[in-house]
Amino acid sequence: MPTLRIQDIFANFQFYKENYLSILKNPQSYYQPVADACIHFAILSEQKVYLGDLLQLWFGDKWTEHQAQQLQRSEGNYWQPVQQDSSINDIFVFAIQGQGIGKHAKALAWSQHDAQIREIYLDRVLPYYFNFIALERPKHSAV
Repeated sequence: MPTLRIQDIFANFQFYKENYLSILKNPQSYYQPVADACIHFAILSEQKVYLGDLLQLWFGDKWTEHQAQQLQRSEGNYWQPVQQDSSINDIFVFAIQGQGIGKHAKALAWSQHDAQIREIYLDRVLPYYFNFIALERPKHSAV
């Protein structure tokens, strides 16, 4: 099964919206690998995030813009919010690199407005992880 790129998904985003439910029911479609899509925390091992996972998280509004906060380093090496504009409303997280509980996490997200991958920072990591582990997945058949 070929590995999808995030750019491929968003180039055909309407197709994924229309076929969302059938993808979730079909293990072969659900478990299609997506390049760079993963979730990793300092205390836990890295886990792959598959196409079906991303679709559930995005369309269920779990890994989308309203939870993500863009931050920048200020004096003293502290993080502070970046002034947000309307383009932040089109951010879809697909990879999270946590630094531990209670710390900011770096994430990769697709911006539909810019049609590119952005690096963002999340102020709370655990809700993202809990949403990920709570997903309902079809049984993964051995190939």
